[in-house]
Amino acid sequence: MDTSQDEEELKVTFYPELFLQRRIWILNVLRRESITQVLDAGCGEGELLTVLCQPAPWLPAPPASILPPSPSSPSASSSPTSTATSPEQITAPESPTYNTEDDIPNLHISLLHGLDISASDLEFAIERTQPPPPEPEVEDKGYRTYSTGVQRWEDLQVQIWKGGLETINEVFVGVECIVSTEVIEHLLPETLPAFAPMLLGVYHPLFLLITTPSYTYNARFTSPTSLPSVRKGFPDPTKRTDRVFRHHDHKFEWTFVEFSEWCNRAAEEWGYEVKVSTVGRAVEVDPWGREEELGGASCVAEFRRIDAKHSDGGREQRARALIASLTLESTEHTLLTTHTHPAHASSQTPLSLPIIAQRVKAKMEEYREAFMRMEEIWFERDVCVGCGGFIEVLVRAIEESSELVLRKEGDEGDGGRTRRSNWVVELVGADIPRRDRDLWADADEGNRSLDGLVPGDWTPGEGPHELPDGGTSDEYDYYEGESTGAEGDVSWGDSGEEEEEGEPGWGGLRGWGKYKLKRKDGEEEGDVRDWGSVLGDWGSDGEQQQQSHGAGVIPLSASSSTAGWDGDDDGSDSDTTS
Repeated sequence: MDTSQDEEELKVTFYPELFLQRRIWILNVLRRESITQVLDAGCGEGELLTVLCQPAPWLPAPPASILPPSPSSPSASSSPTSTATSPEQITAPESPTYNTEDDIPNLHISLLHGLDISASDLEFAIERTQPPPPEPEVEDKGYRTYSTGVQRWEDLQVQIWKGGLETINEVFVGVECIVSTEVIEHLLPETLPAFAPMLLGVYHPLFLLITTPSYTYNARFTSPTSLPSVRKGFPDPTKRTDRVFRHHDHKFEWTFVEFSEWCNRAAEEWGYEVKVSTVGRAVEVDPWGREEELGGASCVAEFRRIDAKHSDGGREQRARALIASLTLESTEHTLLTTHTHPAHASSQTPLSLPIIAQRVKAKMEEYREAFMRMEEIWFERDVCVGCGGFIEVLVRAIEESSELVLRKEGDEGDGGRTRRSNWVVELVGADIPRRDRDLWADADEGNRSLDGLVPGDWTPGEGPHELPDGGTSDEYDYYEGESTGAEGDVSWGDSGEEEEEGEPGWGGLRGWGKYKLKRKDGEEEGDVRDWGSVLGDWGSDGEQQQQSHGAGVIPLSASSSTAGWDGDDDGSDSDTTS
């Protein structure tokens, strides 16, 4: 075993990033339980709220009053009033429900609350959760955008609050689900006893989801024989232990066993059942094989209310009395803003099936397409608006149209399963020749070729050709950032030579694909920036970032034990959860 591993921390990275793995766990629970109301307790800058503000692409399956069962469906054919007489009608498949177990279910959030004590963080949360501007109307026939806006089919209300967890907010009582991610470890010792009574007792949600760092996993950052001094981090600020934490503001970090014991006691006291586990495994293999022993980097707990064991009234009264006995200083929560995201006016009011089918046909003819993916058609505004947000209505309209065919063949690699992403709509009898987009619509009829623009003998990366400054490529040596492959394609990988220390590479401080030009007489001509890049990486201050990280150096995310609450080592001491 390499003894140098005893003298420094091990490289530990996560993919996806640790904060994304926690978010995926939360979203999986919300989807599985069809949650519609969420309180994010300790919302910070509103990262989770922003995700939850995204509208579902379509509504749940429509009721029979809007879309009656097909005459050929099993339920309809077994009805006493069924008129199905032919074998084709009896065996025809029923129009599918799009929210199926085979696919990721959509969230249909109607109410969001965000609570935090940091006014500066909440400013970002307010901005991130506000309704988007209306999508511009485009009348150009055949126009297709790469970023089609998603219509909202259900109303959503978002409220952002400023205040602490120790204060009771009557608006939160009975909320369906509370999420508290990477928050509990920041609570002061005198506030921690109020956490479970407040969230599980007073508010008594149907679900409570908690995440917190696993101190057990911290051993993964060093070898088993390393001295304690090798471990980077922040000593316990309360002086109660000799533990080294991941963040300067952590008041404690529990081992997985300690977290499990706390969760089980809280669940038993307040009438919940709880599932405790971990998320976040390192990409690198542990040289000592401790993966199973240490578990994941974050502890997670899913509390589910047991209504039969505790009445909400008794539970809530007992919790209020306990919190009052703690005599904590508290300030009433302040409602900073209320955002209302209204549903589209056509929501749940579909047009007739023939009209919808005609819109599909017209759109395919407009785009000169004989085949289009089902979901590609759905995101055409005229189509989804005509369906009132019900994608099942679109399915039925296509199935009953004599001019359209819905093909549901599965992929061979998918075992022939007919996942909805494979469905294709065919325009029957279409005689539509494929055309390339006319890039020369405004050009003179006599000059519609590339002649004169690209030299006939030109090979990418070769030959003396004029540069924008009037010189020729023979006068320059190219270095940094780009090389050409055998087929003349520009390679975005290595240029074949090792970059000198401090030289910008991928993601460096000089922008994407930026290179220098150097005359053969040795004189440098300065920088030529590709794609209109400017000095500095994405939104960064070039000079400031050079001072903090060094030229061209981007800190690796989650690559050290001090990666912070969200798994991102941003080189700062800022606490985004407060």
